[in-house]
Amino acid sequence: MFRPTHSNFQFVSPGLLVFISAIVVMLAATSACTRSNASSDKAPAAAQSSQSLQSQRPTTQSQGAPSPTDLTPEVAGLHRKAESGDAQAMVELANAYEKGEGAPQDFPQAIAWFSKGAEAGDSYAMYRLGRIYAAGSGVPKDYKEALRWYQKAAAAGNADAMYSLGRSYETGEGVREDVQQAVHWYDEASLRGNKEAKAALARLGESIEDH
Repeated sequence: MFRPTHSNFQFVSPGLLVFISAIVVMLAATSACTRSNASSDKAPAAAQSSQSLQSQRPTTQSQGAPSPTDLTPEVAGLHRKAESGDAQAMVELANAYEKGEGAPQDFPQAIAWFSKGAEAGDSYAMYRLGRIYAAGSGVPKDYKEALRWYQKAAAAGNADAMYSLGRSYETGEGVREDVQQAVHWYDEASLRGNKEAKAALARLGESIEDH
């Protein structure tokens, strides 16, 4: 009787296939979990590195920041006196800022301290404000504003302001030209020893005795 010859290949039973499939799924899940853990371990390290860089930036910026003050000890002393209400110190401090001597040149600071000196009644501070506006030093040139400060300073007895007021009337800067007013203020300034006013009177053919 003929019997088929058994081949070396044997069919796998369905149960065995299910078992193998389950093992493959478990291995895949384990591998995925391992990769996820590895990624999560790297993420905090990257975040820490970023935070570390950010924390270093302010330190670098603070090192490059300017010092709190560039004033010399003398000007720093003037600053303290000016803040305490000393009008003369206010004027000297304003001069330092305007000229950049002992302090950084700073026209707004100069104007601020001349203004405070003027408010404190210093006639020279008033006169200097007039000069600043007439020359346009750190502010737009404004002859009317200059004239206003010259008038204040002249009323307070400042001879330089009287001369400048005379010049304003002679040239018509900030006011209608008026030679008589110019002579009047040149005269007042000359009586107080202003040499430029004396020269101006001579130029105009006037003398102190004529008034």
